[in-house]
Amino acid sequence: MWLIGLVTLATCGHGDTASADAAAPGAVGGSTLAAVAARANATSTTVRLAYSGHDARGIPHYAHLALDSSDRALLRRAFGIEDPSRLYESDSTRDAILKYDTRAKRCRICYVNSYDVGFISVRRPGESWEDVEQRVKHTRPSAFATDRRTYSTSVDALDPSIQRLVRQMLADARRAGFSIRVSTTYRSPTQEAFLMAKGGRRTHTLTSMHSYGRALDMLVGDGVPRHRRTKRQWIAFRRWVANYHGGSFRILGAPDRTWDWPHVEVPSPTIGFRSIDAALAAARSCLANGGPAGAPPPACEFVPHLPPGAPAPQ
Repeated sequence: MWLIGLVTLATCGHGDTASADAAAPGAVGGSTLAAVAARANATSTTVRLAYSGHDARGIPHYAHLALDSSDRALLRRAFGIEDPSRLYESDSTRDAILKYDTRAKRCRICYVNSYDVGFISVRRPGESWEDVEQRVKHTRPSAFATDRRTYSTSVDALDPSIQRLVRQMLADARRAGFSIRVSTTYRSPTQEAFLMAKGGRRTHTLTSMHSYGRALDMLVGDGVPRHRRTKRQWIAFRRWVANYHGGSFRILGAPDRTWDWPHVEVPSPTIGFRSIDAALAAARSCLANGGPAGAPPPACEFVPHLPPGAPAPQ
């Protein structure tokens, strides 16, 4: 099992999905906890857990573990997880993180909403993912402020620690002959909620590496993967970027098969849980630092590292 692998946690919730006035999360544990977590991840032995990856049909290996009632209650209070049997790790690589589906996926092409455990979002303290999903889906898109309906396309909006690497990747990709352009970089939790409220026949999430400034959406060629020539170009680019700089960049799915062609991200060893044990350990620490008895539980979330002067995540 992995050790805790936890970056600094936030202990305040977020406002309504249509609000532009959500408070910035407060830090607990400071840089010391983040440093300890980084060392734990670097020195831990990577193991393939029973709930890692997907089967041959493309269905996640869900975590059918015997958790006692106290552990189930911890996951519910800290992370909004109603049913731990729908937890799984996204894949079998060192960058896999713990995810939660609000309903079990039944087939490769079935649409299921998934959430990264511990990621910043519009989930309110005490809400389950099922609760917040329904709340957002019943929010009219017009209720979102205008500035919550558009997204940054600038590399300057990304986590400062990866900006140089991203700029170098873009320049090298163009030198390699790829016709690419960036369509999205930073996207706030409220902007993620706006996308879900808009709906459409696709999977949705209220959590994303975009909200950490560590993901960008990139269009290849004319940006339409159903066009045969464009799809070939996109597959070639996805193979190239997945191997760029020693595998620093990550794509979703396989180079030739994905539910999100544009998405490219730079994983971090200090964002995301690498096991259920890590999430439980974090929950105990987070809830121990909660508010007064009877108050709603805090939102236990990883804190983004955004550029100086950037607006608080909303």
